[in-house]
Amino acid sequence: MEHTVAIVGRPNVGKSALFNCLAGRDISLVFDRPGTTRDRMVTTARWDKHRLTLIDTGGIGVEDREGFGDDIAREVELALAAATEIIFVVDAREGLTPLDQTVARLLRKSQRPVFVAANKVDGDKQANLDSDFLRLGFKGVFPVSAAHRRGLDELRDALVADWGQAAEVEEPVIRPARPTRLAIVGRPNVGKSSLINALIAEPRAIVSEVAGTTRDAVDIAYTWKGEPFLFIDTAGMRQERRMHDALERAMTGRTAHAINRADVCILVIDASTGVTMQDKKIAGLIQEAHAPCMIVVNKWDLAREQGDASKTKEREYYDQVKRDMFFLSYAPVLFLSAKSGERIEGLLKTCATIAKNRTFRFQTGPLNRVISRAIEKYAPPLVNGRRFKVLYAAQQAAKEGTREIPTLLLFVNSNALLTPAYERYLDLKIRESFELRGCPLRFVMRGRSTEAREKTRSRIKHNPPPQRRAPKRGTYKGASQPRTNPASR
Repeated sequence: MEHTVAIVGRPNVGKSALFNCLAGRDISLVFDRPGTTRDRMVTTARWDKHRLTLIDTGGIGVEDREGFGDDIAREVELALAAATEIIFVVDAREGLTPLDQTVARLLRKSQRPVFVAANKVDGDKQANLDSDFLRLGFKGVFPVSAAHRRGLDELRDALVADWGQAAEVEEPVIRPARPTRLAIVGRPNVGKSSLINALIAEPRAIVSEVAGTTRDAVDIAYTWKGEPFLFIDTAGMRQERRMHDALERAMTGRTAHAINRADVCILVIDASTGVTMQDKKIAGLIQEAHAPCMIVVNKWDLAREQGDASKTKEREYYDQVKRDMFFLSYAPVLFLSAKSGERIEGLLKTCATIAKNRTFRFQTGPLNRVISRAIEKYAPPLVNGRRFKVLYAAQQAAKEGTREIPTLLLFVNSNALLTPAYERYLDLKIRESFELRGCPLRFVMRGRSTEAREKTRSRIKHNPPPQRRAPKRGTYKGASQPRTNPASR
């Protein structure tokens, strides 16, 4: 039996901190402010021999001035419906509150085993603070401290006690293919969450007209035509000068981390505003991370309503995006509408193509021929009287734990002789011959060592090449008779 454990409670009692502790890694954003968590956070965990799914939820009964209370409550209801066990988190320092009793009545209706985690019991002197919660009548009250990782073993043991011996037997499991991680990033309110809901055809992410609705990086699993994907819905990234809140800075940091752990980044742009300076900054983060990427121009339905969605207009818009995002020249550009679902299928096809191109394998022979022809057609510029030379090229395997992108190892005469312009030229010529759409191409240079250069010089010194003899005086090449002085005739 598969077990799903939902973590619920009123706002600001430490649900996300406990979720991270039980998951064994930092997944949910933890911040000392009620209502920080809005969307459901789902992950898989392993406790000894037990596998389970953990769900973090927003606070029940949150007073949200921005109007997200109903959406958070709906997310909690979905989590309770999917749960087989529930961890009810309370604040041991504040004791039993009326809102805790309201949550308890809701949990009794779910008819699931409920375990009370009395959080914020940071020391032995506070161990008796959990006594107020015994009268709730649930399976047990466990004093814990998510901040100091106290009492977690007792809580875990109580959860798995009724799971039976069969769950503890290690069975051979066929591991599924690792999903392709797709991070959807962009400025606030460009339609990132709406795009995910349109892709998976269900309201998984909370959507609102309020900028900054999404606060954390939410992982959403989805399978399309047998290919597993993991969408990462992220918080919108504002300009740093406009961030006056520590929570917003933390949200931006989570988005930057999502870019680093994603296999493919989907940069969403608002069609009504075009490419802004902040869009370019976000694209710069993608470029620095050497991440495969695609650019999505969302809200194209607005352009259609205004009569500006013709093929000519679309081509002009495409050219403008390419000019503004010249440093992401490898990224394809798609025009779509998350609201109407227009061209959504094309986005998934492009994602699958980019995911395939990430693992492209070069054949050494054709690769070296392409590079040789490129150098013959356009020679490298002189740098301090010398030219850049590629002696040999081969593909380099990705290091374990790093993002896999096409990487070429070039054995060259000197790294310092390669100019940025000529590197872009080689990149372009290689892309013309191989399918690398959506993927950056990384060059790793290996110049000849000083020892190798000294050996070459020594060999030339001791074995100089044969020198040509100068022609005899008074003769010229191709003449059968010596040249005579006309004055002597």
